Amino acid sequence: MKTTYISSTDLKNKTAEILNLVSFGGVEAIIERHGRPLAKILPFKEEEKKRNLKENLRKYFGAIADFPQVFKNRYFKRKKIHL
Repeated sequence: MKTTYISSTDLKNKTAEILNLVSFGGVEAIIERHGRPLAKILPFKEEEKKRNLKENLRKYFGAIADFPQVFKNRYFKRKKIHL
């Protein structure tokens, strides 16, 4: 994996470009401030996405109750028109 060093000012000015480089280019970005490493941005691996999705579905499935069918409880008033 290639590594690139980016200043915090460049991160502020070119955030979208840097994120695209990391996510689509597979580049590891190290953010520096005053020449010292501050943070690291890594691409999110596809298998991690799938594992996290499966874990979240298992964890939260059924947490929200099903909504009752609304149309059964709606009542419409019909107005009679007199001419």
